Amino acid sequence: MMRVEKSDRVMSLPLLRCPFLRLVLSGIIAITAIGCAKKKETALVIETAPVERRSIVLSAQANGVVEPVTVIEVKSRASGQITNMPVDVGSVVKRGDLLVQIDARDVQSRYNQAAAELNSSTVARTVALSQRNRSRDLYQQKIITEQEMEAATLGFANADAAVVRARAALDIARQQLQDATITAPTAGTVIERPVSEGTVITSATSSASGGTTILKMADLSKVRMRAMVNETDIGNVLPGQMATVTVDAFPNRRFQGVVEKVEPQAVVLQSVTMFPVLVSLTNLDGALKPGMNGEVVMEVVRRDNVLAIPSEAVRTMRDAATVAPALGLNPDSIQGALRASFASRRGESAGGRVASGDTAAGARRRRRAAGDSAGAGAGAGNPAVRRFAAGGNLGGAAGQTASALPAASQGGGGAAGQGPGGSGGRGGGMQIAFVKKEDKYAPRPIRTGISDFEYTEVMSGLELGEQVALVGVAVLQAQRDALQARIGAARNTGLQQTTPPAAGAAGGGGGGRGPGR
Repeated sequence: MMRVEKSDRVMSLPLLRCPFLRLVLSGIIAITAIGCAKKKETALVIETAPVERRSIVLSAQANGVVEPVTVIEVKSRASGQITNMPVDVGSVVKRGDLLVQIDARDVQSRYNQAAAELNSSTVARTVALSQRNRSRDLYQQKIITEQEMEAATLGFANADAAVVRARAALDIARQQLQDATITAPTAGTVIERPVSEGTVITSATSSASGGTTILKMADLSKVRMRAMVNETDIGNVLPGQMATVTVDAFPNRRFQGVVEKVEPQAVVLQSVTMFPVLVSLTNLDGALKPGMNGEVVMEVVRRDNVLAIPSEAVRTMRDAATVAPALGLNPDSIQGALRASFASRRGESAGGRVASGDTAAGARRRRRAAGDSAGAGAGAGNPAVRRFAAGGNLGGAAGQTASALPAASQGGGGAAGQGPGGSGGRGGGMQIAFVKKEDKYAPRPIRTGISDFEYTEVMSGLELGEQVALVGVAVLQAQRDALQARIGAARNTGLQQTTPPAAGAAGGGGGGRGPGR
């Protein structure tokens, strides 16, 4: 016996040198290691959540810039050099406060001259009036001729006209003198000051260029955000909707606003069509500054006090088959029961369809459409989900629907076909939830309403207080197991493909050596 064992040990050494046997041995060791690793993994824990009443808000998001509601460009009606400018950028002024003082020596001289001419013309009018009165008395006494009387009357009329002209000239000179002192037309904040003391400016009334802009000011107690909304969302945005604004300068503060206007002219930014939406904001403390970047969330639809479950608990039929093993359920039996439940809920049966004049093939197509799903997002086989994906999407700049996202990234699966840039979607499709009773789980068809990324409205199928399974982690685990299974299958296939040539070579070699011995 000892001699035989020694002979076997000696004969096994050449076999271990064979490449094919070494490859097979390595594959067996790897498969054994994977099996051992799976045995060491901990059991998957399925969390549950109750069906409760919540408020669900469906909103559209967009980026924007804060801007003043009205910007006033302050210009001067007088030309000259600036001698005093007591305000600067950021100065808060009231109506009537001094903004700019222009050199007024020329206009002051003209004003003094006009005042002197008015005094002279007033005295001349008084003398002409006395002369006319005396001429009237003398004419009545027939001491002077009618021609002399007419000359006196004409002299008084000219003196009276001179007074009017002098008074008008004085008013113009006074206005020009006042124009040299520029005051605030309204209360506000100086946001731009392109000139400074010593600058010679031109008049806005006499210059062909429109005059020099002295400064710009705006009332910052009321501002607005100009948000660029994607064209896929603009149909859901209407004036009067509530909006919440967050700026980068105050990430933890929320500013409440109202959609003021949706501008009709589109703007194309980086090949994406956008529409400007103006959201008015109250800014009494002056925290919002013009030019601040931020995000605006516009409330599109709101449902208060509705039954809701976490979106992670809402799944499609395909997800139900995938996650069934993690819940201890049979995927085939689940799909059969759900198909029957969907058919009963929709009133669709094959016999009824055929009896009403439909064909058997058409009934089978409808049953398949009722039973299939489109993964975690908008369903390709479920008509209700497909209708939502076409019309209820509130996606971002790319306008994508949830069908383009993996199930795990959505958190809620096919509940409402969310888009990556929106905040949920309009539901209305038939979905599935796993209800926990004692220690067992049972699939339950439900009809969903609107959904945000966290919660989904349940319109029918569940009752208040029932516990539903949060199967998002289970879906990830199932997808990982499926991926590992595919990798293992691919490795086994590779090993099987390399086996025949190696075996043939070994057999041929052995056969060749046989006759030689």
